[in-house]
Amino acid sequence: MSSSEDLARWDAIASTYAGTAGDSFNRRFTPFLRTQFGDIAGLRVLDLGCGHGWLAGELHRAGAHVIGIDGSQALIDIARRDYPDVEFGLHDLTSGLPTPPAREYDRVVSHMVLMDMPEIDRVLADVAASLSADGVLVFSILHPSFFDQAPIQDEATGAWRRHVRGYLVPEERWITSFGGHTHYHRPLSWYVDALARHDFAVTALHEPPTLPNHTRPPQEWTDYERWFSTIPTMLAVACRLSR
Repeated sequence: MSSSEDLARWDAIASTYAGTAGDSFNRRFTPFLRTQFGDIAGLRVLDLGCGHGWLAGELHRAGAHVIGIDGSQALIDIARRDYPDVEFGLHDLTSGLPTPPAREYDRVVSHMVLMDMPEIDRVLADVAASLSADGVLVFSILHPSFFDQAPIQDEATGAWRRHVRGYLVPEERWITSFGGHTHYHRPLSWYVDALARHDFAVTALHEPPTLPNHTRPPQEWTDYERWFSTIPTMLAVACRLSR
């Protein structure tokens, strides 16, 4: 699928996405992001693929000078409406950053974005060119090893497992979440190789457990929820420039 088709789909489902985007992913990601970013007061932060702007709003409240960029006009409209104090820009990220300046950003975050882009090399190159010498890039993606592998229950034992139907070959998959969008499955080595091509070194890797509703204590979890909490369905990565 082309980038323009992807963005048209995100425009079509923007309201649904903004109203239902997962609290579970955010709860698992933000503690890692805070640890890797540290105190961001006064720093210049880029929210790459900012969607409806909630994370850019959080970073702004933490004292950062935030710019949010996304390719969906509908999502940017929501972000500008809900977070009027944050600067947002419309741009197709498959073509890189808009007029990337040299060494402008102290921190770059991309939360649940890269796995939904058909091409990421150009934007990684621009992020590398725009990151300060001691800057940090943190991104999260759906975990390519475990996401979209169907849970199967053994009829004899009742034990749960993941049915792996494919992993090493990159492919497009249609995801029904939020009304439907294209997901670009790639193995972990693909992402590491892409980062290395642009002089990024991985400094931290986070595989948080998939937790049920956080208002219920663990003793109230079902057997399925206990098993599911051992399967990381998202992955977060911190990087710094190696050059």
